[in-house]
Amino acid sequence: MAVATMRPEQHPQYPAIKPGMMGMYIFLASEVMFFGSLFAMYFYLYGSHLTWPPAPPATHPEFYVSWWPIPTINTVVLLSSGGTCHFALEALRHGNRRRFFGLWITTIVLGLGFEFGQLYEFIAAFGRGLDLTANTFASAFFIMTGFHGAHVLGGLILLALILYRAANGQFSPQHHVGVAAVTLYWHFVDVVWIFLFAILYLGVTYFR
Repeated sequence: MAVATMRPEQHPQYPAIKPGMMGMYIFLASEVMFFGSLFAMYFYLYGSHLTWPPAPPATHPEFYVSWWPIPTINTVVLLSSGGTCHFALEALRHGNRRRFFGLWITTIVLGLGFEFGQLYEFIAAFGRGLDLTANTFASAFFIMTGFHGAHVLGGLILLALILYRAANGQFSPQHHVGVAAVTLYWHFVDVVWIFLFAILYLGVTYFR
């Protein structure tokens, strides 16, 4: 009996986007809607006030956050971590595990630096009376930056899990969907911060 053979064009076709990456794209789409609602809330508050942000207390002329120096340093740190994360993925794709581990660990360290910088800024703001109940701007500011900080923390957990799995040899130049998915998530966190920095820091500093 003749055995039927499949021509190359008849071989099973696999999706161009692997299921793991598709899952991350869908998750990030929901995150875009989530942060979009927060930005919509902020602009609604902005449009419903004659003066934005509300006037600070006379006893605290430096009541509001400034774009310098901590937020700007934090921005450089976080965006740098996006670069190290990207090149770590590229190193893994080319089989350079030593470079991958060095850059991936650097990404984690930079992410932790961002979180500690954010915590320092929050503590300083609380010290001068700017807290969640101070006024509408303060509520929006802490909700938006707080949720972003929580997403950075979640990203750090994912980065640590990827590091653990990579140390156990679970990724290779041919199989690294998890690394690519977490890198995509980290880039999303970077992009959200750019908008937050522009609106909550630069916008408030130069337009109030």
